[in-house]
This record gives sequence, structure tokens and C-alpha cells, in this order.
Amino acid sequence: MNSAKLIGLLGVAFASLPLFGQPATPCETPPNQATNRPVYSAQVKHVDGPGLLPADFAYITFGTNKFGFVIPVGFHLETESAQEVTLVSANLGSLMTFRVLEALPPGAPELDSAWYRDLLMSRRPGAKITEEFSQTAINRSGPAFELHWKAAGKVPRRERVLFIASDAGVLEFCLSSSPEEFEAHRPTFCTLLLTFRAADESGQLRMPMLSNRL
Repeated sequence: MNSAKLIGLLGVAFASLPLFGQPATPCETPPNQATNRPVYSAQVKHVDGPGLLPADFAYITFGTNKFGFVIPVGFHLETESAQEVTLVSANLGSLMTFRVLEALPPGAPELDSAWYRDLLMSRRPGAKITEEFSQTAINRSGPAFELHWKAAGKVPRRERVLFIASDAGVLEFCLSSSPEEFEAHRPTFCTLLLTFRAADESGQLRMPMLSNRL
């Protein structure tokens, strides 16, 4: 593995770690300081058998919260960050990330797309948001954005970022890629969202089985 290229790619993701995940009222201390977020642990299990597509399942624990998803073909799990799950493509040109931001206060309204738009722009000075829409994960919808920006060394990047409110906190999903590879990996990102699961109230994590008869 080209370690220098990997470090540079992961630096793109780590540079975007937010200072907060939900707007605070005036004079409040911003919630979700990154250093206060729980670290995660990960376990990968290969699933195979009669009638099933072979697949690698990632089981993620953030504090007391459990999540799972199918690792897309052509990507592998990296563990350089303790607070962000990172999947990297084989050629190191693209990555997908998942993390848990601060939970919404009880009784808070739905996620404010304008606030999250401003959050992204604060992370990516000079970026251009080209599209805003709604996307779904864990049977909930949230604001999503596509943006173009330039990383260190003026390297062009294209991203899709989705925010979903959940009982565990605001979930953030991101696909970051070179503009040339983005369209090829967009369906892969959708597959990640489709297979993503969160544990229910009893703590049970029920993952989908992938049939080979489709």
C-alpha cells in the first residue's frame, strides 16, 4: 500500500472533523466537541453460504451504540481515526466515512438543512455546493449535499454528505472522491446506505442477508 498517498487521503477526511454537530442557542457552549465523542471499535465478519452473496459485514460500536453495514466491494476498512469509520478504495482515490455527531436535544425540530450547509462551508472554505436534496438511511431522511472543493495542493475533490437524525445522535455519511471517479462510486455509496443498520431499543442489531437469487 502507498502509505504516503493513504495518509494524504485520510488527511482530507480528518481535516473535516466538526467542532459541533447541532446548532446552539446564543451564549451556549457548542455541543459535540470532537474530543468528547466516544471512540469506536470495529469487527469485520465474512458471510457466505447457500443462497447468499459472499460479503464482508462491518460491526461498529460507538460507546453504547451499535451499527452495521456491508463493506462495498473494492473498499476496505481503515482504522487511523478513532472517531470516524473510514472505508478506502483499492486505488486510494476515494473514501467513504461514517461518524456520530451530538444527539439532538429532546423535542428539537428536524435537521436544519441551512445550518448543515453552513457547517460544510465552514469546513471547506471556497467550496461550491452544486446540489441540495434529501436522502434516506435507516428508514429516515435527512439533508444531503454535493460539493466541489480543492484539498491541499489544489487537488480537486467531489463530495456527497448526508446527515440523518437518530436515537444515537446525528449520523454523518460522506463519499469523497476525485471528480473522475465520483460517478463510479456513487452507486457504491448508495449500497452502503441501503445496508446500514442501527441496533433497536433492545440492543439487537439485525443485518440484511444478501441473496444470490436476485
